[in-house]
Amino acid sequence: MKRHRRLALSFGLLFALAVLPRAASAWQTQQIPYRSYCAAWMRQISRAGSVARQSQGPGATASAVGGGASIWRYELTAAAPDALSVELTMQTTNGWYRVTAPVVPLLRDDGNYRSSEATFRRYEVHSPAQFFELPVSAGRPRYVWVSKAGSAGASPTTHCPAMWVKEPRTHTRAKPTKQSAVKRVNPSVYDPHALPPVGTIVRAHAISEPESVLTCTHPFRQARVERVTAPNYPAAALSEGEDYALDIAVNVELGRKGQVVGLGFAGPSGLPLFDDDALYAASQTTYSPKIGLCRPVPSFYIFDAQYAPN
Repeated sequence: MKRHRRLALSFGLLFALAVLPRAASAWQTQQIPYRSYCAAWMRQISRAGSVARQSQGPGATASAVGGGASIWRYELTAAAPDALSVELTMQTTNGWYRVTAPVVPLLRDDGNYRSSEATFRRYEVHSPAQFFELPVSAGRPRYVWVSKAGSAGASPTTHCPAMWVKEPRTHTRAKPTKQSAVKRVNPSVYDPHALPPVGTIVRAHAISEPESVLTCTHPFRQARVERVTAPNYPAAALSEGEDYALDIAVNVELGRKGQVVGLGFAGPSGLPLFDDDALYAASQTTYSPKIGLCRPVPSFYIFDAQYAPN
């Protein structure tokens, strides 16, 4: 059985080159290094609690101001370690909001991963858990992205495309995916259960709806496959008399026109014949680009190649 499956990554989602020592030379000749479209981008976001805002004026009491706020935990990823000032833009269920984080450290955080087929290592750069407050009246974030980035401590100036992540709905059960079977086996600098810091947390403030959102019916849309190139079970593997049932995930980086501009493994098999074929199939498949704010934007897409000897 041969098929493909899309898996949306959150500004995410994975920025990595998978390397397995025994096959590194074969893989590296066909992988395409990823490009960097912004100094950092969003990888994931989740709710981390709530807080009652306190009046800051003379004679302040413990009464909440403006109905309180929800606290949100998020992670950024990047192409290289750095410390940045970033601006986040988001559409919530009740409006549009913006957050400025003056200093976000981005640390080298290489991951050791294990899939059902192989153990491998990826070059990765992550931030520790970051937090912001969102007024309860704003509802929940729906789409969030890094809209600007700059030097730590300064106002962010570099505009970034809307490489957004969608806030997951916690009341629905996620469908099982190939990527969920790939597990990190060493700790990460990002703790998905980190508690908010004691003290001041940056707050989101309301902004006007971007004009570009009004120019199309669906301002946010994931990248899609237009024409799939199916993977082929390698003839050389059949001649060896071995029966392999494999599921290989390739991380495909797409440009604004949907063209393939980067390739790497999200879940390799460790067998060069199959991994090389999966890379080829992913590279020859055609895609439509991701849409952010009604405009094509760069993105990442998981191409899932399955192999069975029949």
